[in-house]
Amino acid sequence: MRGSKQKIRIAIILLFCALLIQGCGEGGESTAKKGYGVYYLTQDESQILFEEKPELSESSGISDYILELQKDPSDVRLKRTVGNEVMLIDYRNEDKGTILNFDDRYNDMSVEKEVLFRAAVVQTVMQEKEVKYVFFEVNGEALKYANGEEVGSMTDYSFIDNAGDELSSYVKKSIRLYFAGKGGTSLVETKRDMVYSSNEPLEKVVIEQLIAGPGEHEGYATISPDTKLNTIAIKNGICYVSLDTALVDKPVDVTEETLLYSIVNSLTSVPGVNKVQISVNGETDRVLRSNVRLDEAYSFNGEIVSSD
Repeated sequence: MRGSKQKIRIAIILLFCALLIQGCGEGGESTAKKGYGVYYLTQDESQILFEEKPELSESSGISDYILELQKDPSDVRLKRTVGNEVMLIDYRNEDKGTILNFDDRYNDMSVEKEVLFRAAVVQTVMQEKEVKYVFFEVNGEALKYANGEEVGSMTDYSFIDNAGDELSSYVKKSIRLYFAGKGGTSLVETKRDMVYSSNEPLEKVVIEQLIAGPGEHEGYATISPDTKLNTIAIKNGICYVSLDTALVDKPVDVTEETLLYSIVNSLTSVPGVNKVQISVNGETDRVLRSNVRLDEAYSFNGEIVSSD
């Protein structure tokens, strides 16, 4: 069983994969980031969006970005990032990094809002070309995760993978995952609140969270964490998911049926998915382990889900 420490890391890693920056355009349309500006939270705190600021330019200093962060946006759909609820006490520059010191109301934010807040601030400050990293403090003490581990220095690459160079809006969603119960012969349902890129398909988020494994008190793993997702797509209500050979070559101590319906039940929790067809490196003319054929699509199975 995995601990809360890994669960936190999973959520953060998932959140900041494959992002593309979006700005606020007219009529609610998103436009690509063109100049310099500020990342604001939306009024419902479900995502962050970019608003260009004519006051900022390539020559703007760190003080200019921090000042703009504490001003109200012009778009009524957005709200001020810093100074609305969380106040910035002071800041300082050390060894090409910027240390931002917030008041203790920082700790009152929900996990979802804190991640969005942190992303908005860091992405805004990192536009200043001399800033090499950003470090958060709360009342002079290093910001820590709930497990006591320091968040540490953050940069653009804390939020962007190698495939992209821009950051998108984020969304919050509650997903259902099915991990193994004790003994590996049944499934237990768990709900997990996720904050993730709006560019990331929900079905991809679900399968990657399933592979990453359960958190504390969420049951037991059904898939080896070495398993890689090749492709995933939904067509005509069927979710086609291709995983690599680790799915069968590195079995976890659960029954074949538990493995199958861990994937099927989790993915059918995604709106629009009625059935799931699994393949191994795209091949369906084989069995999952010994009996389960992969050349057919499977529906949700409630009988294997434990009510305990």
